[in-house]
Amino acid sequence: MNQKSYIFTPIVKDILKEGDSYPYSLYRQVDEKLFGLILKKEQLLDPTVDTSFLRDTTPVFIKSSERHYYQQYIQKNISEILDNDEVDLDSKATLINHIAIETMNDLFESDVTSENLIKIDKVINNTIKLMLSEYKAMYSMLKVTTYDYYTYTHCIDVATYAIAFGIYLNFTKEDLEVLGKAAMLHDLGKKEIDSRIITKHGKLTKNEFEIVKDHPVFSVKILRDLGETDIRLLTAIAQHHEKCNGKGYPLGLKADEISEFAKIVSICDVFNALTTRRTYKDRMSTFSAFQIMCKEMMHDLSIYHLREFIQFMGYKDI
Repeated sequence: MNQKSYIFTPIVKDILKEGDSYPYSLYRQVDEKLFGLILKKEQLLDPTVDTSFLRDTTPVFIKSSERHYYQQYIQKNISEILDNDEVDLDSKATLINHIAIETMNDLFESDVTSENLIKIDKVINNTIKLMLSEYKAMYSMLKVTTYDYYTYTHCIDVATYAIAFGIYLNFTKEDLEVLGKAAMLHDLGKKEIDSRIITKHGKLTKNEFEIVKDHPVFSVKILRDLGETDIRLLTAIAQHHEKCNGKGYPLGLKADEISEFAKIVSICDVFNALTTRRTYKDRMSTFSAFQIMCKEMMHDLSIYHLREFIQFMGYKDI
């Protein structure tokens, strides 16, 4: 038995199968503060081991200290997992979300490198692959969006909504890749802003808001400095805070001057911000968020894309 001095993290059990071994140990919960070892690190899951836990509802845990090994295993095997019909859609969506969280957290906590961005591409491609595999997969991905607001989880959620909405609009796979990456990286420039401003509890001062308004420019600069040349990607990121009435930033562009991808990222950005919880406010319901977007932001957002987004989300009477 392992005592409570360890911290344990639940994992997706569907990826476990007889005949395999894993770079982390597996545990089951015995009581509230006690965990029992099921399988040692690198031990084969074979007939010498009690495998009954694979066929019941028993949750499986790993030590939180071995979470990095779990993430590495998932990233290495994600293509095979997505192709495995024995792994259900919700589990696949959860695994992609776990990879995305780890990848985006690394991106915001360390220097941005070409290697980081390659990992982002893989997350986007796997998200698109799953969503295009069957229609229900889109909703499995939407179910794993978060209720609490952090910059990196917000970026993941905005990308998830944007890709799903793009599929609804019949975008090509190439367009989905650009749109998804733009949504995932739209707030990257916040890395360049004092964290005390980004994490402030409550309303920003006028001066603080002026500083935050530079983040789309910073995002584009970071990507250009790393060799990014896709103009549609850079434009969508640069314009995601522009408003159709010309009162947005950083350039005050009007409706016909704003790219379609930027309009979509903007809607997904606002929707996620309204429906996630922060330290100074509770989350809104989807219905309440749409009411605000339609009544208070109707001149800010693209009316066509907002109406389509609302219908995509299953609301027809707003």
